[in-house]
Amino acid sequence: MVEPRELIRSGLAAILERLGGIQDLECHCDLDELLVSPKVRGGEWQPDICIVGSDADVARHLRSRFPSCRLLGLVASAEPEDLERAARTNADGYLMLHDTTATTLVGTLHAVMSGELPMPLQVGNYLLERVRTTEAPPPRVQPYFSPREHDVIALLLEGLSNRQISVRLGISLHSAKRHVSAILHKVNSPSRAHFVAQMLRDG
Repeated sequence: MVEPRELIRSGLAAILERLGGIQDLECHCDLDELLVSPKVRGGEWQPDICIVGSDADVARHLRSRFPSCRLLGLVASAEPEDLERAARTNADGYLMLHDTTATTLVGTLHAVMSGELPMPLQVGNYLLERVRTTEAPPPRVQPYFSPREHDVIALLLEGLSNRQISVRLGISLHSAKRHVSAILHKVNSPSRAHFVAQMLRDG
């Protein structure tokens, strides 16, 4: 977890420690503190998930340093400026701080780790409104998607996880993950959330 606000960081850490089943919980106030920690300096430690505040630079650096790690973005409030900051992190899921309980935290963490895109209603509404009001970008060459990738894209837009996609299409979970990864790579998208927003915007 990288969160500058001590009260929030300590509160979330206390919840996570009470839950059990979580190994190697690291809590830091900023990116510099995380990067000099012994586990990270050792070069072997790879977190499954990072909880981050609404700092796009921190999120971007974490994605670069830990490419397989999923990001859970903390949203301070439903105010437009906080929603905008959260959207810029391109996280794999979002959690409203004022709605955070042990139950919502566990549910959101499980959803992110399952490849789903947990998104509070306020964040979803904000992203949709932003897409609707954004001026259309200049036409660009669309990458080629195979028929199977088109099937996967349709299910991504429905918000399905990799496991749900594999069941719906009758393919292995590994194949579903491979198709999703290939799609995100073709459009240079850092996350599923970013890809879905981009697809909605481009129609």
